[in-house]
Amino acid sequence: MSDNYINPTGDIPEEDLVNRLIRDNQDLWNQLLNNDFVQAMRIASADNQPVLNGFKWYMIQDFFYCVQVVAYNADRAAKAPNPKVYADLTKALSSTLSHVAPSILKVCTDADKLNIPDTVVFAAKREEATERYSKFIGDIAEDENWVVSLLAQVPGYQSYFTISHDLQESALDKDTAWYKLWVIDNAKHQKSTVNQVEFFKANYESWKDIPYEKLTKIFRQGCQCEIDLWAIALKPGPLK
Repeated sequence: MSDNYINPTGDIPEEDLVNRLIRDNQDLWNQLLNNDFVQAMRIASADNQPVLNGFKWYMIQDFFYCVQVVAYNADRAAKAPNPKVYADLTKALSSTLSHVAPSILKVCTDADKLNIPDTVVFAAKREEATERYSKFIGDIAEDENWVVSLLAQVPGYQSYFTISHDLQESALDKDTAWYKLWVIDNAKHQKSTVNQVEFFKANYESWKDIPYEKLTKIFRQGCQCEIDLWAIALKPGPLK
């Protein structure tokens, strides 16, 4: 487990929601970290076409999901309690729209990256797992306050760093497309995961009165959405 996590068997302060949820939901959390496609990326060589195709399909679906995050951030911004929070949330919205989503699209289509024809990307079917995940974050943003709604993205943020950090150390072949384009990039984002942990500590007053069972349900749904999204890579759709 990465350095930003408290020992899951140790004492965790009440206000540290992220680490409490990880500690208390180790069953699903470990399923996410050790899902079948991550294991495939760990041992596959660069010439493993099924894993490469799976990675390509995953990145296409991740692009679709990222576009939906724009609407999610807009809903969160609409619930901002003051101008500073509103500015921060609209900045995140703008970044997703102008940088994050286009960057994922470039990974998919650029000739020196995955080289998927852009016509294939935009014509690709959105998997049920992608649609469920998009609906989940949208529903949470609509139903919860601006702090609790971020919980929908905690499993994704935290697991991306943890998985990529682990693969940096354990991948058998570091010359694969997924290592170069996904592992290296996501392993750089420890600061973002730490900031997310600190966010929930700093905004303790905004979630402390919400039943822990409800927060747990949101976290577990997020974990399951991540697991389901990774699983689509095991049966990729058409790439030509």
